[in-house]
Amino acid sequence: MRVAEQVAVVTGATSGLGEAIAKRMAEEGAKVAVVGRNQKRGEGVVAHIRQKGGVAEFFQADVTVEAEVEAMIEAVSRQFGKLDIVVNNAGVVIPGSVATVKKEEWDEVFAVNVTSTYLVSHYSLPHLIKQKSGSIINISSEAGLKGLANRAAYCAAKAAVVGMTKAMTVDHAADGVRVNCICPGTIETPMIKEMLAKHPQPEELMEQFFSRRVTPQLGTAEEIAEACVYFALPDNKYVTGAVLSIDGGALAK
Repeated sequence: MRVAEQVAVVTGATSGLGEAIAKRMAEEGAKVAVVGRNQKRGEGVVAHIRQKGGVAEFFQADVTVEAEVEAMIEAVSRQFGKLDIVVNNAGVVIPGSVATVKKEEWDEVFAVNVTSTYLVSHYSLPHLIKQKSGSIINISSEAGLKGLANRAAYCAAKAAVVGMTKAMTVDHAADGVRVNCICPGTIETPMIKEMLAKHPQPEELMEQFFSRRVTPQLGTAEEIAEACVYFALPDNKYVTGAVLSIDGGALAK
């Protein structure tokens, strides 16, 4: 078990990427704080981990709300006695160009993708700095590294996550805290299924997904989860400030 006895906080862990990351961390021996708003789904993830012999607890929090994030991090610290790994995974996509996206939609995309990453990191860092070790893993997107049609707010927000990762890397290297970033391409998750269901021409949208890559398939949540484990490994002391694209070759095309 590669992260045995480590304590991992995973936000947005009640479905999709976050759920897969939480389960994979537990499989590798971590004690996992499953963080999200939906208690029923969160407890379902915890039950699955425990059935497999892992250790997990659900912590209900809206990670865009400062007081809830502060309380959640303190609760995790009390429950498990420490904090080692933080995965900032919570995210949302709202389509639109700068000309069409509404101010409240823009604010929501930045709150969920950027502000949550700041808040969870802000309240986690004192614990990591105190013990002079820790790994923060921010989940960005291929949209943070290139322009995508009709995704202005999402591209801007995910680019901000990449920039924040680099700034945190420089600021906290001397504290023993490593910070890395993963930029997934289109991954088969409930969020993608929901986007397809709401789209007036789902076949056309799916073709857009495939046209950006060189692989004949989309990515899986398990592939992203495995990358998170790599970044979390305590012995990978030279691995910090990395921005890893897992996108089916989209950036290379």
